[in-house]
Amino acid sequence: MHFHHPDADPLAACAALRTSRARLCARVAALQAQPDDVFVQDFPAVVAAVEADFRREEALLERLGDAALHPRRADYAVVLCALHRTLPQIEGGDVGLGRQVADALEAVLSLPWDAGTEVAAATRQAPPPGTRPQPVPAHLH
Repeated sequence: MHFHHPDADPLAACAALRTSRARLCARVAALQAQPDDVFVQDFPAVVAAVEADFRREEALLERLGDAALHPRRADYAVVLCALHRTLPQIEGGDVGLGRQVADALEAVLSLPWDAGTEVAAATRQAPPPGTRPQPVPAHLH
């Protein structure tokens, strides 16, 4: 298996990405709980947080040599395009649209995160940290 960066740890990276996504989902849920005026005021900051998170994910996945990086970038572009196309209307006070967009964003962000084939294979094959591989019994060789 080949990773583009020698210190890239796929297990730690996948865990970090899942944690980051969980934080974003919590932030969107907190936004949804706000009264309409606060929702409209805070929505742009959530969009900025999504952008920043996607940039961090892309940079980390590029370091890991993630085979699914290009399709993932396309997915991120679709999400960001939708956020940016609706942002002016939401900032203008269209709270109904904003709440629909936030619901959709939370649904997308909460989808199970799946790494590309190289990263996923490494996370499946690697033993948990601090453990040693178990020897294979002779009769199974």
